[in-house]
Amino acid sequence: MEQAKNYLQMQKLLRPEQVKHSEYQAALYLLSTDAGLTDVAKRYISTEGINFSALKKATKGFDEPIRQAVDVAHNLFSYNSNCAVSPFDLSRMGYPMMDHMCNALFIAGDQYRVEVTQDKSGNWTLDLDSSRYEKNKQAQMFLEALSKEANLLEDMAMER
Repeated sequence: MEQAKNYLQMQKLLRPEQVKHSEYQAALYLLSTDAGLTDVAKRYISTEGINFSALKKATKGFDEPIRQAVDVAHNLFSYNSNCAVSPFDLSRMGYPMMDHMCNALFIAGDQYRVEVTQDKSGNWTLDLDSSRYEKNKQAQMFLEALSKEANLLEDMAMER
């Protein structure tokens, strides 16, 4: 998978501890969705971090969806950066960019983890581990069921 190779190329430019952070994973995930974007982005990634200001200037001639991906990656990486991409813009992206954007939100929220592995044939694959999200979802559903049961018991006690 091309995205897995792109992701690995950029990941190697960072310090190992940086790669563990969800902000870095979300940014690299979005920046790895397009080979041309990855080639440009690699020039602005170092052990010091990601220079999004320079990357945005360097991608001015790119198509709108790619520029939007850079803008969202920047905002997920640094929450106080200005992001011109609105929820409306996201809703109009279509496949596959909308999927990438949603996945990046989960990654930045530390709900998904990016895993790049190599299969027996030597092909790289990028997978998303959603186990943390699934655990959170199950816990929330359990708490909601408990709350409903508590409300039912309270209602029954009041009726007596």
